[in-house]
Order: sequence, then C-alpha cells, then structure tokens
Amino acid sequence: MSELERALQQLGRELEFPREPDLRGRVRGRIERRRRLRRSLVFAVALVAVAFGIAMAVPQARSAILRFFHIGAVTIEHVGTLPAAQERRLAAGLGSPLGLDAAEELSGVPLVLHGPRPRNYYARPGLIATLLRVEDTPVLLAELAGDQVGIVKKLVPGTSRVESADIGEFGLYVTGGPHVLYWREGELRPRLAGNVLIWLEGGRTYRLEGDLHKGRLLRLARDITR
Repeated sequence: MSELERALQQLGRELEFPREPDLRGRVRGRIERRRRLRRSLVFAVALVAVAFGIAMAVPQARSAILRFFHIGAVTIEHVGTLPAAQERRLAAGLGSPLGLDAAEELSGVPLVLHGPRPRNYYARPGLIATLLRVEDTPVLLAELAGDQVGIVKKLVPGTSRVESADIGEFGLYVTGGPHVLYWREGELRPRLAGNVLIWLEGGRTYRLEGDLHKGRLLRLARDITR
C-alpha cells in the first residue's frame, strides 16, 4: 500500500459525516397527499356524471343540453327552421368510390368492420366510409379519427328526437323528422338525413345512417366493432 493510500484511509476515519435524514415521514406524507388528490378527482368525475344523469332525466334540462351537443367529431344542433336541403344518396358529398387500400391511405383511418366487406369506400382526411346492405336496406357507415376532425354537422329540428344509446363509451340515436347533414370537407350542398346512430369507442367516432330502427342499428354497430 502506498503512502497516499494510507493517508486517504486515515483521513476517512477522521472525517465526520452528517447523519442520514429520516425520509420515511416525508415519503408517507407525499403518498397520502397523492391519495387524497386521486380521491378528490374520482369524486369530482363521479359528481359530474351524476349531475349529467340527473339533468338528462329531467325533460326540460335534457332539451336544453341536447339543443347543442358535441360527440366526438359530430355536432348536433337544434334549430327552429331547417336550412334548405334535398334528399340525395347516402354517399353524396364523400367523393368518388375507392378501393379499401386507397381509402385507408387517403383518410389515415384503418377501417374497423368485422364480417364481409363491401367493394367500394369513400374517404376524406380523417374519415373513411362505406355503404352496407342490411336486410336490403342501404346503411352508410362512417368512421372518424379523433375528436378534432369536425367533418360532420347536423341540424336537428324540434320534431326530431335525440336519445341516448347503450353502445361504446357514449352513444346517441337521432330519429323522427329528417335533419340536415353537412360533410364539411365534402360538397358544399347539404342533404337530408334519416335515422342515425352515433357513438364513441377507442378514440374514434362511428356513425351509422339508414332506414332502420334503433335496436337494429345497435345490433349492427356491435357487430361492426366486436
């Protein structure tokens, strides 16, 4: 052992180090504060959900809430008078039909559709759509990515009803009188639309439109995303 090593060892024995602080109390305090914050957030979310449920149970409050409603990439708005619009084919305003690969590339939205797939698809950035045949009835399926796309807007008159639908993370069913549909990135001309089921699931907005009752659209929606 060299003289330097012996000197360092001796110096280490002579030095006094401060005692290690007891951090257990601080750690426990921080964990408890985080637990209280988490409980507060859970309570706040539950309170909002309860308040919304109570409001939806009251006809006057439900009417006010649903006068303007945003669900995913779809906006539903009650108006006194419908803007001018015509009945047109379901895929009007969505462009020319494409193959699936081309539609997915243009839209950036991989199609979710279990079971047989149609041959033709429609696409806009953030949106992919196709026509299904259900009991000889044409049904338009549209899938929109995220909640900032803003491609679809509906104007629903007072004669139409907006009901909750038990599907996905949140669902709505629009029925009754015809309403006006705008594809914001499609043709400028709006068209009249019929029964529609809209729901959110996995960060995506789904929309089914066709002359089918609520129960049949719900079964079709669950088949699509199962």
